[in-house]
Amino acid sequence: MSIILGLDVSTSVTGVCVVDSAIAPDEKGSHIIVLDAIEFKKCKTLWDKADVVSKYMSDMVRGSFDDRSRMPLCPDRIVLEEALMSFRPGMSSAQTISTLLRFNGIVSFIGRNIFKCEPEYIGSAHARKLCGIKLLRTGIAGPQKEQVFKHMAEHDLKHVVWPVKKSGKIVDSSRDSCDAYVIARAASVNGPVLPQIKKPKKKKI
Repeated sequence: MSIILGLDVSTSVTGVCVVDSAIAPDEKGSHIIVLDAIEFKKCKTLWDKADVVSKYMSDMVRGSFDDRSRMPLCPDRIVLEEALMSFRPGMSSAQTISTLLRFNGIVSFIGRNIFKCEPEYIGSAHARKLCGIKLLRTGIAGPQKEQVFKHMAEHDLKHVVWPVKKSGKIVDSSRDSCDAYVIARAASVNGPVLPQIKKPKKKKI
């Protein structure tokens, strides 16, 4: 049995999902132990956010989340979405990428200290592929994050009753929780995630 903690790390909202890889997915989501999100609305600095993550993970081990009693959890594996490494027009900047990489490292270090296991990393595209999610062009089907949420809401997570805003729309952090589920589920399908080493290109003679 392997208890997997999947994290979709972001400096605004970090998605959290814990799954039991020994249980096959069903309509009731029996394999899902935690499906949540850590919001940083009240945090002013990156270190404030790190403290929030640290408390959340410590509460997980103690069995208490935000005054909600749970069984103590100590995942065997921590899997994070690989941080963005390249620019995307209109979506990223050098500063954004630098901050996200820094925070990804901080969260990894906190998780390693608390759960005593080495963090693993998986790319979002690879994780979605392992979960059977096929994305269409954003111009046709909308943002990728929304496409992933729609797919999972109709499949693995169709049992979930998502929290809603006063307007009746599903809260934004639900997308981050869903992304964390994709990471955790992909890790349970794929086994240990090994770092991929790119082979050097052969020089043409």
